[in-house]
Amino acid sequence: MPIQLMCSNGEMSKADGIANLIAAHRRSVAMVERLGKRLMEAEEVDATLIARRLDAVMAEEAAMRRRAASAPVANVAEVKMKAAHFRQLMGHNWCEVDIEDLHELLRSFTTFQA
Repeated sequence: MPIQLMCSNGEMSKADGIANLIAAHRRSVAMVERLGKRLMEAEEVDATLIARRLDAVMAEEAAMRRRAASAPVANVAEVKMKAAHFRQLMGHNWCEVDIEDLHELLRSFTTFQA
């Protein structure tokens, strides 16, 4: 079953696997961080505009995180890759990992057939 991502323009694009999903999620986290820094330094009028954009980007990041968590794994290397990514997210407080994301992550591991 191919994994597909929903892009911000509404078009579907195929991902080659777990590595691409994790890379896309890392880009989302980086965008949230950049906008957060800009928001902290912004003046009042700009802060309102940046805050709106930040809310949208945070929603996209959460959706990307959920897709990465629930994506099926095909081999042990992908299991390790996903586990390391989520361990890093939780260990460095880069983003909030919801309990539902952890459930999806564990569910994707249980469906793996070695």
